[in-house]
Amino acid sequence: MTSSKSNHITSKVISNISPEAIRLLGPEKTKKQDLAISKKYTVVGIGNAIVDILANVDERFLDVHKMEKGMMQLIDEDGIASLHKKIRAEKQASGGSAANTIAGLASLGHTTAFIGKVKDDELGRTFEKGLNDIGVIYCTKRASEGNSTACCVVLSTPDAQRTMNTCLGISGTLGPEDIDEKIISEAGIVYLEGYLWDTEPAKAAFKKAINIVGKVGGQVALSLSDSFCVQRHRAEFLELVQDHTDILFANEDEIKNLFEAASFEEALKSCAGYNNIFVLTRGELGSVIIHGKEYYEISPEKDIKVLDTTGAGDMYAAGFLHGYINKEDLAICGRMGNITAAAVIAHFGARPEISLAQVLEEKLKENHTGRKNNV
Repeated sequence: MTSSKSNHITSKVISNISPEAIRLLGPEKTKKQDLAISKKYTVVGIGNAIVDILANVDERFLDVHKMEKGMMQLIDEDGIASLHKKIRAEKQASGGSAANTIAGLASLGHTTAFIGKVKDDELGRTFEKGLNDIGVIYCTKRASEGNSTACCVVLSTPDAQRTMNTCLGISGTLGPEDIDEKIISEAGIVYLEGYLWDTEPAKAAFKKAINIVGKVGGQVALSLSDSFCVQRHRAEFLELVQDHTDILFANEDEIKNLFEAASFEEALKSCAGYNNIFVLTRGELGSVIIHGKEYYEISPEKDIKVLDTTGAGDMYAAGFLHGYINKEDLAICGRMGNITAAAVIAHFGARPEISLAQVLEEKLKENHTGRKNNV
């Protein structure tokens, strides 16, 4: 690879691409940022509607309860009730991966909406109020019957890693009937949460939304969500990426699992064989953006006190999409993602506690670096 560096961004050309990858490379997709701006909703998210219950624990707690640090596991309502009795909850808040990203975009000044299923119970009302209070349009009717509203017990260890125990409740029953065609047709970008791919009704809901947004010329962004989720649905996710996705968000482990790559570098070469924009987060190593042969490596923000990494990837996606919608170069979009992610990991919880728009303005004034280099 060859590179050109600035303080935050390294631009490179990906070389040694396999013949199969070269074959897959075609003309770049037409960028449709103008469409996202002109629509009623810049972004509509579809995902699990979850209330987060946040608690601090030590490493021993995870060992005793046989939890793998940093991962998400699904448990039933009895399991959640049992776990809740063993922790001291620090905070309860509206959550869910895609919903967090939509909340971040609202904090950045965008008109957004969210589709996700809750029951008409205390947690369901908490979830809806959490979105309405920050200006997000919640457009799914609360169900009068069925399982309880989903919740996730998020356990943070002293190293700021979070381990999630999720009861999907009624959230996983989201189906095609819950997809509002008018809302989707008025979206510039539809943002899909990979976690939902675990249920057949939700898959059908995704496909309906993808079909609608495709007819009106909108874009699809997909978050892979979790390594185990990728392992369960690898073939289907690859089909989604190749045929229906404009922007893919993933972390290092998720993208390696998607392409069954032995290393991150090998996964990057696989990404270069597609026309999609790949947005890859690497924790303390920053992030990497790939679009065909274009490659940007964005270093992380400096001097950040890490308290809780819950929602870091979700806020990164919000920052990136904010830049993308405003027609910034991909490198600057990545820098914006790093800034918004850094803003949320400095406090306890997955949602921004201060204006992300203000944070971005201040940080970019300090050092607005990065320039797209033609390759």
